[in-house]
Amino acid sequence: MLKIDQVSKVFYPGTVNEKTALEDINLVVSKGDFITVVGSNGSGKSTLFNLISGTYPVTGGKLLLEGRDVTNTPEYKRALTIGRIFQDPTK
Repeated sequence: MLKIDQVSKVFYPGTVNEKTALEDINLVVSKGDFITVVGSNGSGKSTLFNLISGTYPVTGGKLLLEGRDVTNTPEYKRALTIGRIFQDPTK
């Protein structure tokens, strides 16, 4: 199970370029669930996946995988249990 608990992401906090990409996101994905994330360009879909995979650090909240807090676990360690497949932009 993946639990996203009050997760937020702010880019460039405390600067004139500060941008809140995600704010207080909650989601529970249980074994066997099929989830579709839909949204327009710039709505935060890729940012959410980058937070889950550990590519970006979260600004606030927690990420729990099988009940274990992985919020601050490095991307290379999360890759042992979380996989990603990127879209082929040439097709």
